[in-house]
Amino acid sequence: MSSSERYRQHLETLDRQLADALERAGRAGVALEGVLFHAGRAELYHADDEPVTFRATPHFRRWVPLPGPEHAVLARPGRRPLVVRVQPRDFWYDTSPPPRSYWEDSVDLQEVESFSDLPKVTGPLPRVAYVGNSAAAAGEAGIPAQRIEPAPLLAPLDWHRAAKTPHEVALIEFACRKAADGHRSARQAFEQGGSEREIHWAYLQGSDQVEGENPFSTIVALDEKAAILHYQGKRGGEAAPGRVLLLDAGAAFSGYAADVTRTWVRPAADSSFRALLEGLDALERDLVAMVAPGRPYPEIHLEAHRLVADLLVAVGIVKGSAQEAVERRVTRAFFPHGVGHLLGIQVHEVGGRQASPEGGELPPPDDHVLRNTRTLEPGHVVTIEPGIYFIPMLLGPLREGEAAHLVDWSLVDLLMPYGGARIEDDVLCTDSGPRDLTRPKLEGPRGV
Repeated sequence: MSSSERYRQHLETLDRQLADALERAGRAGVALEGVLFHAGRAELYHADDEPVTFRATPHFRRWVPLPGPEHAVLARPGRRPLVVRVQPRDFWYDTSPPPRSYWEDSVDLQEVESFSDLPKVTGPLPRVAYVGNSAAAAGEAGIPAQRIEPAPLLAPLDWHRAAKTPHEVALIEFACRKAADGHRSARQAFEQGGSEREIHWAYLQGSDQVEGENPFSTIVALDEKAAILHYQGKRGGEAAPGRVLLLDAGAAFSGYAADVTRTWVRPAADSSFRALLEGLDALERDLVAMVAPGRPYPEIHLEAHRLVADLLVAVGIVKGSAQEAVERRVTRAFFPHGVGHLLGIQVHEVGGRQASPEGGELPPPDDHVLRNTRTLEPGHVVTIEPGIYFIPMLLGPLREGEAAHLVDWSLVDLLMPYGGARIEDDVLCTDSGPRDLTRPKLEGPRGV
């Protein structure tokens, strides 16, 4: 199937989902006929004329992958989307339209010089809601404040984003391919003794991205910095060569994200840490195999803790039983984050803890940290990312607590300088089983 055909089918799905969202909003007392999805308004840094890096409103990007601010999509059920592309006249910046793309034949496309000209092509917008980041822009379109992102409309729109169309899956898969190429280049730089900066540069080059195109800032952590879950430093030669590299890095394609993590070691790494990493990779594969329709995602998270406990016992970090390590919360000191999250337009896709299309929240079990608590359905794309870390802030209370005797602290002290390890794949839930969008591309030839 061609990109154009997949996109047309995608729009048909969005049309049905929009009709459902408008119906639910109507039952909640918010009567609407359509939605104006605004790409958003660019902002400047405080007291500066330098623009903040712009990212389009996610709901806008779901309709059309048009880069840049101010564009809009007027969507009404049963009608072709009206895409209003804003093309300002400006000699400071390149405002030329992007090359013709697969989506243009499936929409009605109009161009204006300014968002304030939008009413000239849309006409009045009674009973139309605004979704975007600018109340001022909504006012310019003639949309009153009470119709800016009304909750009864936004909740079902967020809910529906979890299940990806074949068009969306294809875009995520291409982003995974770019990320895999970047990881290969970064691993080579690490094995050659590169610094965090050099590894980061190698990743960008390998994934064919410039800094602002990444869906999130890369986590390039050598040795002890791998214990900082969202480490943002990029150290130079003073920290190289490292014995361990934890690289959490993604890529974007046509508005959709990949999110991939790998941990690698050099020959100087201790054999106990190598055994830990090999075991983590194996248990991550077991967790990927659990991605299936009808399974509550928290079940995968709780199984991750049981498998982490087994591994900690096998390596010798935990001296008691695996069951006791889970029951006495020992595993939470070594594995303090959730096993993953929904993935899509946003790296942490919205709606992961939503109870129903009408809203509400499904809390995680037993106060675990978890971004996704929904029951898996065909089309859900989730990350599976177990990790084991040596974080002084978390291990200190354990060392001083009642469960301290369950841990071999001499081995923990030996492994503390290695920071930790995490393995992460992006996985599509299907009726025929999980489809790992990441591992085949990382383990196969470049560009596959």
